Amino acid sequence: MSIPTREGEESPPASPPPTLAPTGDVWRRTRAEEEDLLLRLGLGPTRWSLGERMWWVSVHPDGWVAACEQVTGPLGHPLSTLFAEDVQDRGGGVQVHALFLGNDPTPGVHLCCPLGEREPKLPSLGGTLPYVVPFEREIAEMFGVEFEGALDRRPLLLHETHPRPPLRRGGPSPPSGVRAPYAFTPVEGEGVHEVAVGPVHAGVIEPGHFRFQVLGEKILDLETRFGYTHKGTERLFEGQTVGRGTVWAESVSGDMSVAGGVAYAHAVERALDLALPPEVEEARGLLLELERVAFLSGDVAGISLDVGYAVGAARANIQRERAYGLLQALTGSRLGRFAVGVGGFRRPLALETLDQIPGILRDISEAIQALFDLLLDKSSVVDRLQGTGIVPRWLAEMLHFLGPTARASGLRIDLRADRPYGAYHGREVRVPRGLAGDVLARLTVKVQEILEACRLATLFHRSLNGGVAWRVPVPAPNSSAAAGLGWVESPRGELLVYVQTGTDGRLQRVHVRDASFLTWPAIEFAVRGNIVPDFPLYNKSLNLSYSGYDR
Repeated sequence: MSIPTREGEESPPASPPPTLAPTGDVWRRTRAEEEDLLLRLGLGPTRWSLGERMWWVSVHPDGWVAACEQVTGPLGHPLSTLFAEDVQDRGGGVQVHALFLGNDPTPGVHLCCPLGEREPKLPSLGGTLPYVVPFEREIAEMFGVEFEGALDRRPLLLHETHPRPPLRRGGPSPPSGVRAPYAFTPVEGEGVHEVAVGPVHAGVIEPGHFRFQVLGEKILDLETRFGYTHKGTERLFEGQTVGRGTVWAESVSGDMSVAGGVAYAHAVERALDLALPPEVEEARGLLLELERVAFLSGDVAGISLDVGYAVGAARANIQRERAYGLLQALTGSRLGRFAVGVGGFRRPLALETLDQIPGILRDISEAIQALFDLLLDKSSVVDRLQGTGIVPRWLAEMLHFLGPTARASGLRIDLRADRPYGAYHGREVRVPRGLAGDVLARLTVKVQEILEACRLATLFHRSLNGGVAWRVPVPAPNSSAAAGLGWVESPRGELLVYVQTGTDGRLQRVHVRDASFLTWPAIEFAVRGNIVPDFPLYNKSLNLSYSGYDR
């Protein structure tokens, strides 16, 4: 049995008219057309942010909700991330930033809302954008911003109280040692009982708490709680040199070290307006796709193991290790750590292994295809996967899920195609999609993405036959602050890194938004109506990052 043919992909009109587009419209607008629409909507004055490749608009708190509704409505951009910044050293209090990415060539919009230094307040967006709730909860606990009308005021990541919000200026305040009670949402009724899973789990996985509300064997509801791996990463960036910051970016989620390093490097390079030779970006693209092959092969192995098919798990793990072996040979690190750097690479790649790459990728691709055919021929496997752990399309759209989870539910979103970066400029990226949104659809999409990653990695390899200029000089600080935005389609989906440097050239504010931060709620819906013993299967089919959420 072969992989189903991919659905046709939408093509935008060749010359989109500069008019207001309805929500969800696929038209692409030029930079000038985007600015024209912003001004017509009353969102101005604007300024072009070169490092972010977006239009930057300052918004008064009274117009905050209306401005966000204009961008997500008539302009049709989803909210990509929401974060805050302490600007006391620049004569202000707290600024809240909302970034709305557009699809190439539509640049997108950056809304900035300055708040007062004392008791900063802002109207909540929860009534307009349901998926904004975790962003607002994090800003409230990290910066002390009060969101008026917020749907959920519970802490998000901090399990202990702090005398001062941890990301405000000044030395970091130690926790008080007081563990505040966390109010889980109860489900009441005759025969309903709770099953608590975690935060410590069997196996070598990260901690997270899952509280099930169960009636008999059926799951009525699930509520998650994270923060157990909160490392204060965004605080650790502050004051570091731009070169040193790569270490923290790679550690946000260690199984996506290359994606984190490249997204951060792109953010800094855009802030510095630093152009890289094409072969450097091709080499980065090769590492990104090898990481994707290894990561998704591990997902195929995990799904096979969780349905009791050990042979399939073993065969997938072999391909996973072969991909990691290529990363090890090229970078000296199995996970590709300490390879990517600002301006290129921190050390030259071991290019003597290049000749082996096409053959190994071809073998991996053929082996994964054969394994998928075998899985689909096992009725005991298909019965466990089909119709289970469903994430419907309407939910994926409403809560802005990302990556393979969203694509398996029918959404066509992939930054490599929608907002090309680095080696993906001018390259076709085939974006697979499913329809059912169940575990089988997620498995199918991930297998297709492995095959596509092998194809792209082979193309990038061909571009490196002439060698790689492994690094270009990074300019010295020029006494002016700069901002940059980096984005990468990681194996889990859209990964964003925002960088703000000070006049001394050091990092002043770095914000990281992993795809898992938006996609973790999918598990809460996928388990409903199913049974607790199947939870590991749904969890593995999503394979989201605890560390990437906690940071």
